[in-house]
Amino acid sequence: MKNLSRDAKLATGILITLVLVTAFAAVQRKVQQQYPTLSSLSSTPDGALALKLWVKELQYNVDEQVLADFIPPKDVSILFMLEPLFPTESEMQALDDWVEAGGTLIVIGEQYGMYSLIDHYQFTLNYLSDQSGVPANQTPLFDSPAASDLKNAKVRFSLASDRDDFVVLVAQKGEPVLVSFEQGKGRVILGTTTESFTNAGLKNAGNPELVLNILALARAKGAVWFDEWHHGLRSGDQILGPGEFLRNTPIGHSLLFVAFVVFIVLFIQGRGFGRPVPLPQEIRRRGALEHVTGIANLSRRAAHRWAVMMQYHQQIKRKLGQRYRLDSSMDDKEYVDMLAGYNPALDKNELLNLLKRLKREDLSETEMIYLAAEAAKWIDT
Repeated sequence: MKNLSRDAKLATGILITLVLVTAFAAVQRKVQQQYPTLSSLSSTPDGALALKLWVKELQYNVDEQVLADFIPPKDVSILFMLEPLFPTESEMQALDDWVEAGGTLIVIGEQYGMYSLIDHYQFTLNYLSDQSGVPANQTPLFDSPAASDLKNAKVRFSLASDRDDFVVLVAQKGEPVLVSFEQGKGRVILGTTTESFTNAGLKNAGNPELVLNILALARAKGAVWFDEWHHGLRSGDQILGPGEFLRNTPIGHSLLFVAFVVFIVLFIQGRGFGRPVPLPQEIRRRGALEHVTGIANLSRRAAHRWAVMMQYHQQIKRKLGQRYRLDSSMDDKEYVDMLAGYNPALDKNELLNLLKRLKREDLSETEMIYLAAEAAKWIDT
């Protein structure tokens, strides 16, 4: 073992990784699958598996077929939609056709996912700010069996609508929490009493009686179907594109796993491609002021004082004559005379004397500095 090659060690590591991943997958399969709230497949406290099993014990035929497309089974008389997740308008149209043909639709929920369904039937959900009250029966229809004690219903939302064709079955402090209305040959029952339908809620007094009374309102006592389609359980899922193929099929999972292992192998055995390229060194460039200073020193050593003074000479004439469109190449005396004609306040003699002194070729450095300062005053005027 001490003399194992690098490849042997790598192979051993990959084998151990495969074993660990396989064991982890086996353990994960044993973990209970997570279902949405009020799913008839869930045995958690907020699931509805107990309801489905109880309905079977009541001698109802429970249809457990899984649909590829949402169309209520034709041989079903009662359809439970418990906390459905975002039914579309086309799916609601299929429901309407089924109800109008004589079916009984029981919709119970309070979460955001069923807002589209509530809106389809022209109802809204309102949060009950005061939940201290106890739901109470509002109709003598709820007496088989008697369900006088509904304190365990624990309602949080009420129903509201501008419709005038619905019957309030249960209300809390005057706010409807369970209603029904006719549609064609069938009936629709809407409610927010979700606690009464959960695995935990059915253990409490009053809740089973409430469910039995709701079942008793069905138009026909035929087969029952629990809508798990809107909880994500569907048959014949279509694979739309390579992304869903990789995520939703065993072959895709295998390909992802193989790709991951190959990546790890390449990462461990990776080699550098060619010699490493050193990072470029930071190049310090001269600043603009340093450049100007260097040019000035070169000009000073070359004694370019006359050229500097001529530049000031031209700048003065351009600056003062810019307003009057005077040509700076004119003779100095002629230029000053024309400028004074436009500007009587101009000191002709002082300006003419300055222009004359700027043309001298035998200037000293001290004189140059003095003349530059004087010219700057005229330029800034």
